[in-house]
Amino acid sequence: MANSTNIAPLSPGQLAFRRALRHGGFWTGGLIILVIVLAAIFAPLLTPYDPALQDLTQRYIPPVWSEKGTWDHILGTDNLGRDYFARVLYGTRISLGIGLLTLLISGTIGVSLGIAAGYWGGWPDLVINFLITIRLTLPVVLVALVVVALIGNSLTLLVLVIGLLLWDRFAIVVRSATQQVASREYITSARAIGSSTPRILFREILPNITGPLIVVASIEIAHAILLEAALSFLGLGVQPPQVSWGLMVAEAKSQLMFRPWMIAIPGAALVLLIFAINLVGDTVRDVTTPEGKA
Repeated sequence: MANSTNIAPLSPGQLAFRRALRHGGFWTGGLIILVIVLAAIFAPLLTPYDPALQDLTQRYIPPVWSEKGTWDHILGTDNLGRDYFARVLYGTRISLGIGLLTLLISGTIGVSLGIAAGYWGGWPDLVINFLITIRLTLPVVLVALVVVALIGNSLTLLVLVIGLLLWDRFAIVVRSATQQVASREYITSARAIGSSTPRILFREILPNITGPLIVVASIEIAHAILLEAALSFLGLGVQPPQVSWGLMVAEAKSQLMFRPWMIAIPGAALVLLIFAINLVGDTVRDVTTPEGKA
């Protein structure tokens, strides 16, 4: 009689990943993000130009698809003769870097508070809910504008301000997810056998709330990138000689009626990145909700 082969069941994370691989949005968004990340990493290999190098004899060269365009400057040059393709590539680094760093700060704060409120309840939950309520009463853009205007507009301060303002959604979602997971039988069993609180939190609860976490992370990283672009557009974000997509739009706003491509190019890059991030986040939501598992 042939021996039957025991196949280990897939974990919820593996099942969700397999479902994501069959989702068109995952491939579309993931491919766009991959291309943008690779462009940021290999920017020095993709263009010979320094994004801050000025050449006034090469001002306002149009993109290559225009009548007077040239392959020497594929996306043209700006008012100071700086290569636009180089600036878009290097601006990707700033925009992605700010998004990831602020995500790390806001995610750490929000997840810590959300797990504490959802797991212990009682007075920790009351205190954390009070902090969340205070945070929700503060308009993000206005507070960021005031802080940056009063203290300064360094890149480090910009990351800290945005990171300290975007933790509330993490806290709310993680609190709710933790309350649901903490009431399940395997958590009760873990307590009964004497598992330590850190083990329960980091080995039992946290891995089982990664789906909602990824969805919130996709929303917040997109929010952080847009907020940086808005602050840079207002002159309170990234400052020259550094470059970001928001700063490029701000520098080109006077040319809107004459050279609209100067705003359209960084604006399109920003829209494409946000679109891709949201596609991946929507995919994660679809494959981790009960409806998506059917």
